[in-house]
Amino acid sequence: MKISNQKKEASLIRQCKKKDKVAQYQLYRLYVKAMFNIAVRMTGNKETAEDVLQEAFIKAFAEIDKLKDEKAFSGWLKRIVINRSIDAMRKEKYTRLNIETFSEQHEEIAEDIDEATDPELVHQLIKKLPDGARQVLVMHALEGYKHVEIGIQLGISESTAKTQFFRAKQLLKKMIKNAADENEIGRISEGEKMEA
Repeated sequence: MKISNQKKEASLIRQCKKKDKVAQYQLYRLYVKAMFNIAVRMTGNKETAEDVLQEAFIKAFAEIDKLKDEKAFSGWLKRIVINRSIDAMRKEKYTRLNIETFSEQHEEIAEDIDEATDPELVHQLIKKLPDGARQVLVMHALEGYKHVEIGIQLGISESTAKTQFFRAKQLLKKMIKNAADENEIGRISEGEKMEA
């Protein structure tokens, strides 16, 4: 079944190279949700993400002839979305998070987020991170970019990317703990009301 989908996608890409509007729409439908989620995580704003998505697909369809391997379409489109997200952040003059420099060994201190934590809560809290921290966290932890690649994309040094990633994880963990504490207090309050 997966092979059938890959063949269908490859066929759609070939048709898109011929400027077939129906094929463009079908390919758009295949990828719009995943790419929108990336844009939202990168920008932290649904309206900006919608603009990014529109620009990304326009660019992708305009330059699809440059794509040599149809199997690489997903990664190629993801890079366009991420680059457009970064451009949008720069245009809107978002301020980057300035963080004091940590040594590389401190990055290993952070523990992973508890797997029992609600993924929807984590997604909502990621959106609340400062822009620079959010971008680096999304690019590294969710999209798999290396720190050197993030540095190049964002115009920062590799060590700054590592520092921002470390800081983003720390901020996220603190936000998750605060949310869990608030939830626990809410449960206690509800329990007291029920007993009364």
